Amino acid sequence: MIPPFSETNRLNSSPRSHHPRVKNQKSDFLVIGSGLAGLTFALKAADLGQVTVLTKAEIKESNTSWAQGGIAAAVGETDSWRLHEEDTLIAGAGLCNPEAVRMLVQQAPAAIEWLAEQGTRFDLSASNNLDLGREGGHSRHRIVHHADKTGWEVERAVSEAVRQNPAIQVYENCFVTDLILSEGECIGANAIISDLGPAQFTARATLLATGGCGKVYDNTTNPRVATGDGIGLAHRIGAKIENMEFQQFHPTTLKHSQLAGFLITEAMRGAGATLRNHNGRRFMYDYDDRLELAPRDVVARSIEREIQKLKTWCVYLDATHLSSEELKHEFPTIHQRLLEIGLEFDREWIPVVPAQHYSCGGVVTDLQAKTSIPRLYASGEVTSTGVHGANRLASNSLLEAIVFSFAAADAVTQESAGLPPTPEFTQPHVIPENEAIHIRHALQKEMALHAGIFRTNEGLQKLKSFINETSIAYDNPPSAPFSAYSAEARNLLTTADYIVSGALDRKENIGLHFNADNP
Repeated sequence: MIPPFSETNRLNSSPRSHHPRVKNQKSDFLVIGSGLAGLTFALKAADLGQVTVLTKAEIKESNTSWAQGGIAAAVGETDSWRLHEEDTLIAGAGLCNPEAVRMLVQQAPAAIEWLAEQGTRFDLSASNNLDLGREGGHSRHRIVHHADKTGWEVERAVSEAVRQNPAIQVYENCFVTDLILSEGECIGANAIISDLGPAQFTARATLLATGGCGKVYDNTTNPRVATGDGIGLAHRIGAKIENMEFQQFHPTTLKHSQLAGFLITEAMRGAGATLRNHNGRRFMYDYDDRLELAPRDVVARSIEREIQKLKTWCVYLDATHLSSEELKHEFPTIHQRLLEIGLEFDREWIPVVPAQHYSCGGVVTDLQAKTSIPRLYASGEVTSTGVHGANRLASNSLLEAIVFSFAAADAVTQESAGLPPTPEFTQPHVIPENEAIHIRHALQKEMALHAGIFRTNEGLQKLKSFINETSIAYDNPPSAPFSAYSAEARNLLTTADYIVSGALDRKENIGLHFNADNP
């Protein structure tokens, strides 16, 4: 594993960096990431002081924007938070933190109300109530949504609210290279801002909200920015990280050269779409009584087994028996994207395969979103809150981001304004970009082969050796200009090492982790 940086060789008695080109900015609260978790915290914390948001791309480019299905909340007449709690605990396979789950489900209705107040336009039924969908693992219709692009709508609403808030300053195209550790506390972050150069941002509290790590695999539903940056940042200052072996593979992503990794939302199966193999047989009868609405780990493994058994390259999602008009109304984005490649989902079966979708492990936090490092908080997919356990229940992710960002905003008032000395800015370790390109592609291929839905001890050990050998390149890199691509490759290697190490240590098959060599 890439070793954490030493704090001591970076400290300097001056509260400011001596680097003549370094921009320095101090605010009350610092947010790293511009998805729902980061922006929710920013809006809440703006009532308490000045907030700075750093995002490595544009503000709206995050995993949040790609979320299709919706947000789970027990707001229906026949539903309750206890039923939502039970469904979440069942999906988590005994590894959830019950306190975190209860906090999540009890605050879900308030989270939906808050999003509506920010301007989120949720779909309504004919009776003008929230239109509630149903997804795998849920015992009730409880998925609040905006057509089939809920994440996009939520991100639109909160990002507009952030831009209109004078207490929040956003830096786009700002790549965070390291968190700043001083006297055992996280006091901010070092970054490289496009067209401006190096910068140091300090604050009384920092929220890590960098999202997922899907780009560690070659087939993922995640956008290009999901490179495990938060895992790398947290690791390098010694924050506790756990459960990274639990990588969720979404069962139904499009298998097509022109639109690889495009997610076909679980809500389509909730609406009645079925899974069929190459022979046209509805195969989920062979695997689980819940059929297509079994939890994601069950459905993904079933699809993978069916593909291996018949030696085919995909299975099919069949919605041809459903109402054409209702399908187009409920899933307009999917309808349009499929039409662009010549597929009509009301007339043809959709070729699908599983792809990496969500990381259920991450930086360990408590119920206040505090990490193991003082002054460092975390929220969203980068975390391990205890909510998901060994497998995330569908549509709990956006909810988790809101609830734990609320908790963080409540907790940061405890942090004192006085900070220890700021270490001098140091250039990040990078390798030439052409080498990073090779490393990333090789890593993605090896992760798909050996750390996917099915794993073996031999494959994991081989992968562990590959990661260790490849990581050496970053120990004493040659002089090279800063490259975000190269810095991302370093974070991907760190992330991969946590996934593989966790998989080797996990001696039971549970939830999303399946090792053929386990008893």
